[in-house]
This record gives sequence, C-alpha cells and structure tokens, in this order.
Amino acid sequence: MKKFIIIDALAVLHRAWHALPRLATPEGKIVNAVYGFTSFILKILKEEKPEFLVVVYDTPAPCFREKEFKEYKANRVAQPQEFYDQIPLSEKVLKAFSINFFSYPGFEADDLVSTIKKKLGECHEAYQTIIFTGDRDLFQLIDKKTQVAFLKQNISQTRLYGENEINKEYQGLTPRQLIDLKALMGDQADNIPGVKGIGPKKALSLLSKYGNLENIYEAIERGDLKEKEINEKILKTLIKEKDKIILFKNLFILRSDLNLKNFRPENCRLLKFDKEEIRKIFNELGFKSLLLRLEKIETQQKALF
Repeated sequence: MKKFIIIDALAVLHRAWHALPRLATPEGKIVNAVYGFTSFILKILKEEKPEFLVVVYDTPAPCFREKEFKEYKANRVAQPQEFYDQIPLSEKVLKAFSINFFSYPGFEADDLVSTIKKKLGECHEAYQTIIFTGDRDLFQLIDKKTQVAFLKQNISQTRLYGENEINKEYQGLTPRQLIDLKALMGDQADNIPGVKGIGPKKALSLLSKYGNLENIYEAIERGDLKEKEINEKILKTLIKEKDKIILFKNLFILRSDLNLKNFRPENCRLLKFDKEEIRKIFNELGFKSLLLRLEKIETQQKALF
C-alpha cells in the first residue's frame, strides 16, 4: 500500500508556539510557530518518506457544532495575534514544498481529515494512511488502513495508535466506540460535559456490556439496566437529558461528506520542490539552521525523481 500522510496544521503550530522561544526575523516578526511547523515538515519528509502528503487547517469561521451547542469549545483561550499571523506563513512554506493543503469554512480540520479518509477508501488504489494530530477525536477514524500519530507537547515525538493500541488503552473498545465514550463522560477539551456522575470507569463498563449509547437507552426502556450497573440518580439524568446526550454524540461524530472539489489523491503526490524558492523563504524567515536539513531532503528527493 502507498503511504498517505495527513497533517493537522493547527495542532503542530500550537505545540510549536508553546514549546519554542519567541524566535524573530531581523525585522522583528515572531516566527517560532512556523519555525517548529517547518521543522516538523522536514522531519516527516525525512523519516516517513511518504509518497502522498496533505495538510488540513481549521478556519476562523464559526463551526457548525458551535451553532448546535453554543458552549462547544467556549473554554478555549484565544492566542496573541502574533500566533495567528504565522498561519499564512506556514501556508507559504507548504506552497514552496509543493504540498497541497485544504480548509473548509464552517467545519473543523477533523472533518476534512474524515472526508479525505473516506475518499481514499473509495479509490481503487490502496493507501496506508497516517494522521498526525494532537486531537483524540480523530481516534474514531482508526482502522486496518488508518493510524493516528498522536503529537506530544514538544511535537518532536509522537505515539502511533492503531486498532490494537486503542483496544488496549480503552479496555477493549473499538475506535468507533470512543464517540459514545466521550458522549457519556464528556470532554473538557471540547467543553462538552457528558453525563453528570459518569466518569471513564463507569462509561467503559457500560459500553463494554451494551456497545453504544443507543443500546444503553434500549436497555433502559426494557428495564434491563441493573442497579449495580448504574445508580438511580444517574439513571434519572440519562432519561431526563437523553436529547442532550444524543446531541453530544452527534457533535463528536466527524463529518465525511464535505465537498472537497479540488481533492484528488494524485494532487497530493509529493513533487520535486523548488529548492531555490525554499531557500529564499528560509532566509527571509531567518531559518538558517534548517538549510542543512533541507540539503539532506534534497539528496533523498534525487533518489525518488
């Protein structure tokens, strides 16, 4: 199978912003996030040697999930403008490397990843997909042909998750069951509260027996849910707030039906990049330390083209 890499741009940029000192160009422009991002791209090209690579971005436009649940991610703290000013710089770097990137107003980068994964699955060509992200919501996409490389805080290290890793970490659950798990226990990162009184242990126990949220509610309607499985107070909460809890589940489900008109796997094939253009950008941004690493990538490319 051909290796297809998908990178969550904002996950990398955010980690670089917090992990690296305030690097600046001679003109005083802060570039630490885009420096870390560029370093990460060079690392992926060198170590993964992908044949296909695409990068996805969140946009400033309100997400449809915010319209359905106004508290969605309302706890997120905005970064200084110096961070956001580096996003177009990261796109400029990608253009120099001839790396395709996508965004879609009203939807999150996760939805783009889900849509791209689905499109790859519909191709005659077989792809082994690796998603680089810091968002566990993307674990739901893991299958035999899809893995998630979860970014640690310093972005230079990742942990690779496949079906076996999910099964082990989440006590036998499948990747798709993680949607129901989050609906029940909530997710602080997305500011979704879940069911009051249900934590990870109780949620895992219920899903291990009933499989998903819908089966839990069927068991409640039949009167099959035992007292030892759940106390009366939590049971009443489940019944009273059923619509809201189903909404939570729907918020966690990633959309895979975005109309990405310009996406074709072949458009994401890595091409021979313009080394002079990259050198020009590196010098402009003061990335002299990355020039030597660029030379090594060029040597690698000569073997490919």
